[in-house]
Amino acid sequence: MSSQCRSLSTGAAHVSHNHSLWTRATVAVVGATVFTYQYNKNNAIVITDCEALPVHGIPGTNKERTFLAVKPDGVQRGLVGDIIARFEKRGYKLVGLKMVWPTLEMAQEHYADLSSKGFYPGLCKFFSSGPIVCMCWEGKDIIKQGRQMLGETQPLKSLPGSIRGDYSIDLGRNICHGSDCPEAAEAELKMWFPEGVNDWTKTVDVHVYE
Repeated sequence: MSSQCRSLSTGAAHVSHNHSLWTRATVAVVGATVFTYQYNKNNAIVITDCEALPVHGIPGTNKERTFLAVKPDGVQRGLVGDIIARFEKRGYKLVGLKMVWPTLEMAQEHYADLSSKGFYPGLCKFFSSGPIVCMCWEGKDIIKQGRQMLGETQPLKSLPGSIRGDYSIDLGRNICHGSDCPEAAEAELKMWFPEGVNDWTKTVDVHVYE
């Protein structure tokens, strides 16, 4: 058990570990750590398990995470800072960030679900043509909201105010990629952030979430 778990368990250490005493159990997220806790017959909280968040977070909570990438066109046009600023100003938390020049094989793996499409070879060639900026964002409903902030895949259908609606015209140069579901977010974050991301507490979240 980590020192953080031990500190939260202090005050309940004297309680007998007779499981017949437990009245109910639940899971909580404190900072970036997942705790399983139970109440004993004296209504005291006892931590029973503690582990760091997985790289893909916890879908459906404020710790939901998604993978976003600024593609080579967005990097070349100097749009990385503006894209980050939009998510930060919205209230989302950046927990992973790095620049990568993908190989063709990495691009093919990333877009494997589109391998049967005629545009697949060109898509992979462009995605591996220069550096991309990989990001992991965390927050409530970030997968769905992130896609909405990016705009439609076809930029000409994107509303003004979205990233693609403001900065993109052509489908083949639509600036960004964003995970479209929890399963995709998990697979993509595991692929692009095998080393993990940074679990940290954003103090201003008290002014973002009730």
